[in-house]
Amino acid sequence: MKEILDNLNLYTLMKTLLFIVASATILLSGCKSKEEKANELIKDDMFKVLYDFASYEPIETNIDSAFTSVYTDSIITRHAYFIKIAIEKADEYLDEMKDARKTMEIWSDGYSSYSNSRYYEAKNKFNENLEKAKACTNMVSLHSDSIKDRANFIKKEFCGWKAIHKFRCKTKGGSPDIGNYEYIFDKDFKEIINKEDLDDKDYIKIKELINEVLESKKESDETDSKSNNEI
Repeated sequence: MKEILDNLNLYTLMKTLLFIVASATILLSGCKSKEEKANELIKDDMFKVLYDFASYEPIETNIDSAFTSVYTDSIITRHAYFIKIAIEKADEYLDEMKDARKTMEIWSDGYSSYSNSRYYEAKNKFNENLEKAKACTNMVSLHSDSIKDRANFIKKEFCGWKAIHKFRCKTKGGSPDIGNYEYIFDKDFKEIINKEDLDDKDYIKIKELINEVLESKKESDETDSKSNNEI
């Protein structure tokens, strides 16, 4: 009988110890720092996108609160992207217009049919590109207005966590490189909501365009407010 009781006590003790160990494991796993949680998600992402993942070496990760912003809103960034394209196309059309104008100047004093043909050919080219440039200007205006309208609905609200992550890696050609990315995570560090290469020229340009549009909106609002006060 004593042996049976001793076995029961031993069994109960083992169950208690196993429960404590399991609880401690769960507790410790739930106590990961924000940086550790962020780095785990970032590492998974790097595994998917880096050409040479074996060369990936984290340098630092700085965590901060993330808030809704005009710079991360997908609708606003999409409009800014279209503005960027329209401006680039407009610049191309303006270059074509300059070339056409030079050609017109060269053949404007000619009297032969050939001279007239070259002159009017250049003139038509000038006018065609002028209309295209005007269309691009209209596109910039339309998308700028859309950004201004959308910005009115963007309120600064906590939406998760932000990490600025610097790392070393090798490019496809094997050259060493340093990356500088911004990650936005959900509130529970379950997924990546947004990711941007902070050194990417397109990203920098998009941000500049958004700033320009919002600055023009601010100036316009101030002018309207001043006019209303004068009335």
